[in-house]
Amino acid sequence: MEYTSAQSVIYGHPVGLAGRCLACLSEGPCEAKRAALADLASRGVLPRRWPGATRPELIGARRVVVRG
Repeated sequence: MEYTSAQSVIYGHPVGLAGRCLACLSEGPCEAKRAALADLASRGVLPRRWPGATRPELIGARRVVVRG
């Protein structure tokens, strides 16, 4: 699998805060995401992150502000 292909699979299958793949609705990371992560790991590359991909606002999660 090519890097861009593996990365697009990872983007397309985010795991939500409830612990399910938002694309497949399977428990935890689905097989497609695991395979893409394994492919990147075999190349020694970390996946890029997409902020907000899990859409925490859909389950009522609130932003925490820490003041020092």
